[in-house]
Amino acid sequence: MKGLKALVDEPAAAPPARTRRAANESTAALTRNGEPRRDRPDRLGQRLIAGHVDGDTFKSFKILCAEQGATTQAMVSEAIELLFRKYHKPITAQLTEQAKQRD
Repeated sequence: MKGLKALVDEPAAAPPARTRRAANESTAALTRNGEPRRDRPDRLGQRLIAGHVDGDTFKSFKILCAEQGATTQAMVSEAIELLFRKYHKPITAQLTEQAKQRD
């Protein structure tokens, strides 16, 4: 067994190298082993966006979804599209296609 001085004097081992995924490569639809998930093929290539809001905002949002007959996914996609338009940013083809399907 090494003494305390030997442990202190030894250089720390380098952390394992991490590989970066390509920007278009999603981790959302992978298992912990890095294999594609098979239970939700509709989510392949998609990423989760989440945020916390107060209870009244959440309730109002859900009521709005019900009034519009839209899912939370559809309403969040529409809100994101409106933000892109407000800030004059390009919208990805998939998001644009989703918005066209709602109209």
